[in-house]
Amino acid sequence: MIRLAAGIREQALAARKRAQARPQPATERLARLLYAAMAPTALVFGLLCLGSFIEQAGQPLLPASMAAWLLVFGLPLLIGLVSQRAPLHVLHWMALAEGLIFLVLILLWLVGRAEPLPAGADIPWVITFTGVPVIAVAVATRDSVAWAYLLLVCSLSGVVRAVTSADPNPVLVGVEDALYSMLLLSMLLGLTTMARRGSMEVDLAAQVARSTLAGRADRLARKRERLTINALVHDSVISTLLMAGRAGTPIEVLSRHASDTLVRLDALRLPHTDEYVPGSQITRRLEQLVGELAPDAHLTSTLTDTLMVPAYAVTALLGAVGEAVRNSVAAGGAGSIGVGATRAVAAAGAVGAAGSQRHPAERPGTRPVARTVTVGAYRGGIRVAVHDDGVGFDPARVSPERLGIAQSIIGRMENLSGGAAAVRSRPGAGTEVVVSWAPEPAAKQPAASPSPSPSPSPSPSPSPSPSPSAMDVEADLPRQAMVRLPKPLSSGILVAFIAVHAVLAFADGEPLSGLPFEIIGFLAASAAAVWLTLLVPDPVPRRCGILVLALCGLSAIATSFPVPPTGSTPFAHWHLGAITMVMVVLAVRGRSDFAWYGYLMMTVIAIAWALLHGLTVLDGVNLAIRHAGTLLAGTLFAVGLKRSTQTLEQLNRERALNEAAVATVAAASSERETQLARVNTLARPTLEQLAGGARLDEALRGRARLVEATLRDAIRGRSLFVEPVISAARAARIRGVDVTLIDDSADRPPLQLQAAAVLVAAELNALTHGRLTARVLPADRPIIASIVVEAGDPRMLMVTPDGRLQQS
Repeated sequence: MIRLAAGIREQALAARKRAQARPQPATERLARLLYAAMAPTALVFGLLCLGSFIEQAGQPLLPASMAAWLLVFGLPLLIGLVSQRAPLHVLHWMALAEGLIFLVLILLWLVGRAEPLPAGADIPWVITFTGVPVIAVAVATRDSVAWAYLLLVCSLSGVVRAVTSADPNPVLVGVEDALYSMLLLSMLLGLTTMARRGSMEVDLAAQVARSTLAGRADRLARKRERLTINALVHDSVISTLLMAGRAGTPIEVLSRHASDTLVRLDALRLPHTDEYVPGSQITRRLEQLVGELAPDAHLTSTLTDTLMVPAYAVTALLGAVGEAVRNSVAAGGAGSIGVGATRAVAAAGAVGAAGSQRHPAERPGTRPVARTVTVGAYRGGIRVAVHDDGVGFDPARVSPERLGIAQSIIGRMENLSGGAAAVRSRPGAGTEVVVSWAPEPAAKQPAASPSPSPSPSPSPSPSPSPSPSAMDVEADLPRQAMVRLPKPLSSGILVAFIAVHAVLAFADGEPLSGLPFEIIGFLAASAAAVWLTLLVPDPVPRRCGILVLALCGLSAIATSFPVPPTGSTPFAHWHLGAITMVMVVLAVRGRSDFAWYGYLMMTVIAIAWALLHGLTVLDGVNLAIRHAGTLLAGTLFAVGLKRSTQTLEQLNRERALNEAAVATVAAASSERETQLARVNTLARPTLEQLAGGARLDEALRGRARLVEATLRDAIRGRSLFVEPVISAARAARIRGVDVTLIDDSADRPPLQLQAAAVLVAAELNALTHGRLTARVLPADRPIIASIVVEAGDPRMLMVTPDGRLQQS
């Protein structure tokens, strides 16, 4: 035994290192829990049968008997002691060894000691311990093997009981003993197997949930990263290319804008830092930004250096505020626009979402427009409101392909954890854009500290892409429900409970004078079992638990007091086992306190019976104490499973959050590289030419317009930005065709997208002039895409789900 323990200790050290690298699944946690529960259960049963062992151990066989007793009780104790540290396969082999040793002991008893024992001490000590090896085998093997083992050892223990019984009818005693053992252990084995199946289901469901959460985190991170880069592309790259595509912008202005755009693109690859910016510095940045874009605007700030805002949040706020001011200058109405604003209008071009929706009478130039920028603290963060009293617009009429408001203002702030944006406007009433950032509840700000002076136009760095929250994880991860037997099995055990206890109560030929009391006790115990099995919900309500205790108390009183102190049958106190089984069910169904109250009540009644019949308190305690191990096993199972489930839920939650966080980082990095590679491939050569001060001839302007249009396709027509559409759109634009690609699929492109792309490309290749607008429609539409051709006679074509083109 010592050598075995030393070997287990060595393997436990290696197992502990492996366990630190991976969380335990539910099946492993349950197995270790059941193995751990074997130690106290074996200790209780070992102490209970110690007296019988001492009486029954013969002198010639005393060393062998002591070795057998130590082995059959010591091995479960050892399993329980090393249950949390030893490798699981070692525990399984130890449990199988326990089952085999117990089986060998029963067979040896039948071979070597098949003789009646003295009256009053005719219960072999070995069969007192049947439950522990049965559960050990159940944890270590398949269900079918466990049930076969249960039937075998219970049958053999009944045979052992029969051949050793001093009762005049030993066969009946053996049958009653075997039936009771099968009944009790069937319930414990059923609970064990159902708990194991539930753990397997939890493991499978948790794996699926973690995969789902990681996939969701991946999609969310990619979308946020894509929108972040799209906002930069819209604000910087497209604006610079628009300036280059139109005449009138000085070379030095284009060169400065192109250089700044290249710096911003390169900054996206820089790692995110935890730098914080004080309030006064945020105010200075806003003053510089607004002064460049709209010198006539009035800025008011109440920020102080006690407010510290993360640099990534400041970058997002400045980008959104800059876009709001540009839109106001470009589309809000005629104002006192200086040089800086003129440059901003040139950069913004057609990005003013409202301007494209106004009637002629609403267009800029009718009157001066007053602009204000108000900055203040907001819920521990910052709030900026950009307001003008221009002609306003109807937000509902803004075309979805417009990127300024959707991407650069609302999208940018919604992609920022803690960010928010709102645009309020109506025709003739001006426009107000409010952007804000507030820290998440768990976030902590550092104390105010000096921050290095930034450049006037801060380079954007990607803000953290939040993965699914703890609340999302709570909703998605499975929870192991309270273990209950399936209805067929529970109903079968209930029928067996009633049948077995009917045999125990009425098959022993008790005196007729006690029969009415026996019937009352039997009916009360059966009613408690039926009520608890079929009618009581989970968890067991308090009033239902009280009723069960009352019925069990009635059964104990009615059955026990007519029993004489001497000359009674072996199962005269059958009600104690019946009540114990009911208490085990109460414990497993979440009422461990009521279960032990019931056991205490049963013990008090047994002591009262002993005292009323001239016996001692110890005699009454001895009647009840032999059932303590059974109830202890049920309680350990219930309490341990509950705590194990709580721990498992916490571990699953942490593991899911970690996997989601890893997926978020990996997806954000991958998407960032993909998007930047596309932007750099399309735009960097032209931007480098512009940054180098190249002469802005018609060829360079045409190339800038073509790249700008292609980038717009990639942003607002993402699903259609695939070959052969990319090449066909480029060739069509070179021929003078006006091409617009729009994706309304909300990241759910149709399965037949490639067929639709082929049809769009074919229509583009057939055009030499005019305009084509291709749109991928939402998933709930009966058609997957539409193509509007305005060349000669306008026509509208529909792409059906089977990939065919039909005229509208």
